[in-house]
Amino acid sequence: MSQQSIDDFLMGIAEATNALISQNLEEGIIIALDTLCENLDVTASTVYVSHLDEQGQQVASLKYFISKEDNQERVNRNQSIPFTLFKQLHSSLVGGLPYEVVLSESEGGLRQHMSADHTMSVAFFPILVGSSLWGALGLTNMTEEKRWSPSEKSLLLSLANSIGAAIEREGLQNNLENLVQKRTSELADSRLRFQLAIEGTQNGIWDWEPQTGKIFWSQNMYKNLGYEEGDIPDLIDGFYDLIHPNEREEARRRFNDYLMNRVPYVMEFRLLKKNGDYHWFKSTCKAVWDEEGKPVRVVGSHADIHARKVYTDLLIQQEEKFRAVVRNDPNALFLINKQREILLHSDRSVDVFGYSKNELSNMKFDQLLPSNLRETHAEFMDGFFKNPSTHVLGQDHGLKGRRRNGGLFNIEIGLSPVSLEGDTLVMAVVTDVSEKLESEAKLQESYRQINNLINSMPGIVYHCRNDRFWSMDYISPACEQITGYKQEDFYGWPSTITYADLIVAEERDETWNKVQESLAKKDPFRMIYRIRDKSGEQKWIWEQGVGVFNQKGEVLGLEGCIFDISPIIRNQERINQAIYATEVKERARMASDLHDGVQQILGASTLNLKSMSEEIQKLSLEAQEHYHKSLNYLQQGIRESRDIAHRLMPREIEELGLDRSIQQLLDELKSNLKIKISYYNNITAILSPEIELGLYRVVQESFNNISKYSKATKVNVQLISDAEGIQLMIEDNGIGFDENKIDLYKQGFGLAAMKNRILALSGQLTVDSKYGKGTCIVVWIPWKIIQQDETDQDFRSR
Repeated sequence: MSQQSIDDFLMGIAEATNALISQNLEEGIIIALDTLCENLDVTASTVYVSHLDEQGQQVASLKYFISKEDNQERVNRNQSIPFTLFKQLHSSLVGGLPYEVVLSESEGGLRQHMSADHTMSVAFFPILVGSSLWGALGLTNMTEEKRWSPSEKSLLLSLANSIGAAIEREGLQNNLENLVQKRTSELADSRLRFQLAIEGTQNGIWDWEPQTGKIFWSQNMYKNLGYEEGDIPDLIDGFYDLIHPNEREEARRRFNDYLMNRVPYVMEFRLLKKNGDYHWFKSTCKAVWDEEGKPVRVVGSHADIHARKVYTDLLIQQEEKFRAVVRNDPNALFLINKQREILLHSDRSVDVFGYSKNELSNMKFDQLLPSNLRETHAEFMDGFFKNPSTHVLGQDHGLKGRRRNGGLFNIEIGLSPVSLEGDTLVMAVVTDVSEKLESEAKLQESYRQINNLINSMPGIVYHCRNDRFWSMDYISPACEQITGYKQEDFYGWPSTITYADLIVAEERDETWNKVQESLAKKDPFRMIYRIRDKSGEQKWIWEQGVGVFNQKGEVLGLEGCIFDISPIIRNQERINQAIYATEVKERARMASDLHDGVQQILGASTLNLKSMSEEIQKLSLEAQEHYHKSLNYLQQGIRESRDIAHRLMPREIEELGLDRSIQQLLDELKSNLKIKISYYNNITAILSPEIELGLYRVVQESFNNISKYSKATKVNVQLISDAEGIQLMIEDNGIGFDENKIDLYKQGFGLAAMKNRILALSGQLTVDSKYGKGTCIVVWIPWKIIQQDETDQDFRSR
């Protein structure tokens, strides 16, 4: 597979996976199929969905279809296909295995179907939701019988699994969102009904914090007495002034006795209204004490019982209204006394537990729990009535309810104390949380599957911040295999290592700039660069990623995947080395043939013709003119064949060495191009012919580009040796170009030829150019490569 094909395949899988992670299900599948069709050299990418037809038989229909050849007839023909008739295909998919077939090897109904579709080859990858076959990812080729390698099928099967996980995750999220929305609505309705119940009783509510002195009166507190806010400056001591003198001291004594000794406080007394009348009110309160026994909060109510004192039937109506609110509550709601007897229950309780209204009215609340929990619950309720407070049971998912048919289900119970006619009762709200827990469990399983998929990928999956350190918020375990560092080494501040530290120094700014340009356009980015792992080994990296933005379009971070493509690059280097070695040999042979063969023949012919000059003088003027033209053509052919031989294999490198050859080339260019050229060289080491020729060709091709495009007036050439290796730098002050729009793999011989030539030497070539700021080409070859090349030369010479 070529470098470009590998890039396309990896890019297709990465972009398809990113689409499923970052988009909703429908958009993610379409983007994934479009990406596969564009990058994997297939005619069509499809998704089939398994379903039951009108006869109840399992069939598959084409639901999503992306093709380079628009064919609606083919789409129509691939609906309700009886996959079960294709036994080997169906059994492979049901078993979670891919299925691949070419036309020449297909049989029976499958061959007929492929022939009707003009399909040369097809591969299916099962999409499993849970353990059931939901459908299949298909890749079709209509031009050739294409086969997929095991590693390619493994990646494509992972992508199909990602589609299955995305389908299951979206279903779970929808179910959970609907359940949360339903419960939120029910809770809001319940709170509204409770508020209406309070307002319906016309009670005044007050809330006092003794340690801070803060006090709150509800509107009904003022309304029941006929006052407005601000009419009573002191809501604590001033309130006692409103109590009838006959009950004032008793009310103060009872209230203090409750706060100090926790003696239940319930009292009826008369309060002075603004119009001068006294009305009967019933006062109750509940307090919360700190660890030292001091009250920190007291909440109470004042019920206007004046009408009850005078009209008993009004009390009955109010009680019935309260009962109606309870009965109509959408939750399973119970009013329970100290003996845990059910005094009142909502209609919803009948649906939840399966008992009739009469049965519930004659039961104890304990009977709605499993037998093994009843004794424990009874002890808890005894303690609850001794010190009543709002409480929620079952949040640890260990509490279950028992239906009339004996079935058990997960529940939560909210307990709230209620005071009626001086008696402390409890309002118990029972919530069935079975669906919630089941949805949470399925969602956790979906997350587990996604996490396993990420951990099994051969590359790194990451989420990082958009800073110069590429600070990692998440990096998958594959980081240790590729970088040598563990996950925890990348986390925290300061971390053991940052990802930016791994990128080779000369490529850090370039990678940063490319990512920022992609983020500015909100486009995905794709890069190839080098890192040094923990052991110091240099590796080639292929990275694909996208920006994460908030609703304002601000960058929140980056997400993507990273693959180690060093083996691919090394293999390409070996291929290029072989190609250029063969090229050098062939150029040398052709140059030698021209120099030693053709030029000698032409030279001998010239001498023979010149030796006939005296005899030619005896011929006619027309014959002499033909003679001299032929001699000139022959001498011109000698010069042109010499120039061709020089271009094929510049002999001055072999004869003069790299330094003098470059000087001679630059001297010629100075006079021809009229450009000011400076040259510096400090290399004293003897380099191999391959390296010298490679460097010479870079200089030669660079000046070819400078003369054609740059409009430069000054060029600086430096050939420098340091402790790390050899660096060739060619810098001009020309018009420059946008390097981000130059694809070195697609621009013909020019830059691509230079880059491939240096890569074949295991070196590196970088280009730094901007419009209006000139161009700088830098070649770097490490000493270890140069020394290895010299060792290989010695071995070959032996």
